[in-house]
Amino acid sequence: MNNRPRLHFTSSPFAREDGDKLFEECMKVAAAHDFEFGIQLHNTASEKEIAICAGFGVPLSAHAPLLAEFNINLGKSDISVEMAELAHTAALMRRYGITEAVFHGFRMCDLPTPAFNRNKPYELAMSVGFRPDLAARPDSKLNRNFIGEPEFIERTEILKNNLTLLRQNYPDLTFCIENDFPSHGSANLLASGAIQLQHPLCLDAGHLWITCYLLGNDFLQETAAFANSGRLKMVHLHASPFTNATPFENWRDGHLPLQTDNAMNLPDFVRICRDAGVELFVLEIPSGTADDIHDFAVMWEN
Repeated sequence: MNNRPRLHFTSSPFAREDGDKLFEECMKVAAAHDFEFGIQLHNTASEKEIAICAGFGVPLSAHAPLLAEFNINLGKSDISVEMAELAHTAALMRRYGITEAVFHGFRMCDLPTPAFNRNKPYELAMSVGFRPDLAARPDSKLNRNFIGEPEFIERTEILKNNLTLLRQNYPDLTFCIENDFPSHGSANLLASGAIQLQHPLCLDAGHLWITCYLLGNDFLQETAAFANSGRLKMVHLHASPFTNATPFENWRDGHLPLQTDNAMNLPDFVRICRDAGVELFVLEIPSGTADDIHDFAVMWEN
């Protein structure tokens, strides 16, 4: 059996009225399975939510950027806005003793992208700089396959250089770059591109699930490619209910409890990541409960 994982829960459920009760239940179930329990501050978290979660006294990680006006896109030459947001997030991380963060960092766009689900809903924020030429269909915001095209290759090299600068600026902090939800030109999608970045990675199960649907890749083979790269440091785990029978226009992100009916084969997803030595798993489930910790434990132990 591998070492026991560090299991973090996304922060938003703990800002509810029953947040204290949920925390106690999560701690109890995590202890029963010998998991180290913590909380990942979500990029949508308010100052109040951050303070509540910090007050619990458990280890924290961060989904950057925190308390931000703009999202992070390092796939462009002018990153002055992004570096300012990262500096603000780094200061908050040090304030709360956080050393690990994850962020979405690659979009085929030169305009700064507003931080979504803070002052603007996701669709409105991501509409800034949206390019219909990158869409899978004229009426869709989901991506077509632009991987390997000259602009994608050029921006990947820019991203790689900017990630090197990020590591140099913050040697005491780890900023994992996450595979993107494949819409609005977000471009860190498959293992082949992510591994080229030579940077710590976070793998989001739901984002990979829809990416494989769009691009025709095998979900578990892609999982293994990420996991076996030696760069995978964090996993975002949640369920997506969509299948190949779901009409194209109905596909969305997942972020649902692990007991949700799905075709993802999450037990094998967890096994692949576990066997590759990944230690930090984040249950990114806004409606989650302590049952999700138990469900994860079953996957981990089997």
